[in-house]
Amino acid sequence: MTFSTQSSSKARLKNDTLGDEALKQLYTNYEVLGVEEFREFCISMVQSGGGHQPTKDKLINAIRTTNAKQVMMKKAQDFTLAGMGLGV
Repeated sequence: MTFSTQSSSKARLKNDTLGDEALKQLYTNYEVLGVEEFREFCISMVQSGGGHQPTKDKLINAIRTTNAKQVMMKKAQDFTLAGMGLGV
């Protein structure tokens, strides 16, 4: 039996579709957009990320049912960080 190892110690992420730039845009939009515009941005961000659709649907529903921008931002941020392998 032969085992192969990865050629570097860099982590291998399955669904790293969102990253640092997405987080920067999230924080910028949090400051400049109104509640409804920010809600739509967060929903779009979650939908464009990797992962299973049922998980995304739960997050999107949570974003749709709140009027607090801070809650919307936290949901989208945690989803993005988890997608980066940071286990939020």
